[in-house]
Amino acid sequence: MSSPPGRVPAVAVATLALLMIGASVWLDLVNDAADRDRAMMGWGSVSALVGAIAVATAVPVLWRHPRHPVAWVISGTGLFWGFDGLCESWSAYGLAHPPHPPLTGFAVWIVAQVGAFLLVGLPLVLVLYPTGRLMPGRWRVVSVVVVAMACTLPLLLLFAPTSALNAEEFQLPLDTGMPEIPVPGDVFVALLTVGRVLTLLSLPLAVLVLFGRQRGATGRERLQLRWLLWAAVMCLVVSGIALVLHNGWIVTIALMLALGVTGASIAIGILDPEAGDVDALMGGTVVWASVAGTVIALDLLLVAALDRLLGDRLDERDTTLLLLLVAVTLYAPVRSRLTAVVHRLLVGRRGDRYSVVTDLAARLEESGDVREQLPALAVAVATAFKLDYVRVEVFGHGGGTIAATYGELPRDVREVPIRYGEEEVGRLELPARGVRSMLSKRDQALLVDIVRQAAMAVRSARLADDLQQSREQLVLAREDDRRRIRRDLHDGLGPVLGGVAMRLDAAGNALDRDPETARRLVAQSRQDITDALADVRRLVHGLRPPALDDLGLLAALDQQAERLSTSDLAVTVAAEDVPPLSAAVEVAAYRIASEALTNTARHAQARHATVRLTGSPGTLLVEIGDDGAGIDADVVAGVGLRSIRERAEELGGRAEIVCPPTGGTRVRAWLPVSLDPEERR
Repeated sequence: MSSPPGRVPAVAVATLALLMIGASVWLDLVNDAADRDRAMMGWGSVSALVGAIAVATAVPVLWRHPRHPVAWVISGTGLFWGFDGLCESWSAYGLAHPPHPPLTGFAVWIVAQVGAFLLVGLPLVLVLYPTGRLMPGRWRVVSVVVVAMACTLPLLLLFAPTSALNAEEFQLPLDTGMPEIPVPGDVFVALLTVGRVLTLLSLPLAVLVLFGRQRGATGRERLQLRWLLWAAVMCLVVSGIALVLHNGWIVTIALMLALGVTGASIAIGILDPEAGDVDALMGGTVVWASVAGTVIALDLLLVAALDRLLGDRLDERDTTLLLLLVAVTLYAPVRSRLTAVVHRLLVGRRGDRYSVVTDLAARLEESGDVREQLPALAVAVATAFKLDYVRVEVFGHGGGTIAATYGELPRDVREVPIRYGEEEVGRLELPARGVRSMLSKRDQALLVDIVRQAAMAVRSARLADDLQQSREQLVLAREDDRRRIRRDLHDGLGPVLGGVAMRLDAAGNALDRDPETARRLVAQSRQDITDALADVRRLVHGLRPPALDDLGLLAALDQQAERLSTSDLAVTVAAEDVPPLSAAVEVAAYRIASEALTNTARHAQARHATVRLTGSPGTLLVEIGDDGAGIDADVVAGVGLRSIRERAEELGGRAEIVCPPTGGTRVRAWLPVSLDPEERR
């Protein structure tokens, strides 16, 4: 079965790299050290191995994206490394077997002069990654300049005159036979100096282009660039290790490791940047490198101090035992403590999850008010994650917000919602850039714990405020009702009854001498008493609809539906599994249904309306629907709609008023009920 067309390039590149490294290894095994020294050549298989590593990181990208420019740049660079290594091995072999085999001069020319093109691959990758296209605008011009600068020295060396190379203290082992540029050697040396400077400057300029891309990147592209940033940090760490150890083979291995890490990070960034937690890798790498560097420095100081104090007084065995004794008894605790201090200085206390959450809980417990809790939360987050800026914002009831800020506002921030269940009660603002702002999955879990703790505290504080406001409203409402009843009794019913008593006295006095006047006074008193009874009924109805006591909730709703039904509007009432209800729930259900039906009769222009009561464990659903015109989106809620919501919320329930796409209006109210009405009293 033939391979799909997209996989042919990957297979071809991998096969070619393997063939070149195999040939290089075979030639290096044939050559001896004296042959390489006479030819001034090294192990070509090392360069071939570097090329194979680069190809290995690019093959997965070519397999999936056979036309991706970055993959082809890395593959081409890797193949060129392999070819350069093969030419180095062949040069050593050819120079050791005169007369020289074919292509020996060509191989020497590749190694000595064409190999400088190996420097072009890295800046080219930096200006193309991750999209494979140059940035638009002025950055495109800068990118082209970067590539041109990177090619300056390789192009000059391509056909450099032998006199110029000799002036650079580089002696070719033989005449390569390649054409030379007819320029005097001293002039060409100056050109080579300029070309070397331009080529070296192309790398920092390419890094500048990469930073420019990162500043404008969002989403997936920003995540891809973080993978390359982690690779850069790893290269710095590996380079530091190589400089400290200062061993030839270790330096070579370190460089190969850096190349492999860079290629692998580029491949992951292109194929699937979400495959791993790059923020955790970045933070862990920086912390590990810092801690390791500090500890190694202290280790070297300890060894140097002991060596200076003891000198040659102890042999190697005694020195080793003394070092172990000092390390175990004295240095190990200091080293462990130092590791913790460095970790905290770099990334804060995010590693101590339990301590962070418990300290925050203690702070929030000490601060009872939301305005005092928010600064404590901001400080806790900033301390835990070692951030320079944290802003906490809590939404108020009237649409306003309460906020607390720690630090100065950076250029870019990201928001983290604070949720209590499904309700968003606030949000956190954190810096969007910098190593400390990169949160691993473990850090994100800690942030979730902090946010959850804060949400509970904020929710509790808001509930306390709601409770206090409810108490104040209840007191105010009670006093308003008392004042209204007192006014009605004092100004209305009292004078009426007083007038009745006076008329009855006058009627008694006139009974013998003027019976007609007595009858008129008695009739007038009777009318006054009738009016007073009507006022009493009005007062009682305002406290609780009498129909609920006389008929019950369902019959009272039927009566209300019959009263509002007309020739144009038919109202029906249905109930299902309605449990025993407390007096407060009965009044709320009756008032909500009456208000909704009244709105339907006045404004909806409906032909049919339905009231449905449905009981479920702990809840009574009151649903009123009609087939009318609905409510326009720009209509401001009036007193009736607000009263429906308020009556549901004051019992701890909720209400919604919606207009379905099919037309009409649907009012739903969920009222909490108790199976035992006495519990509600």
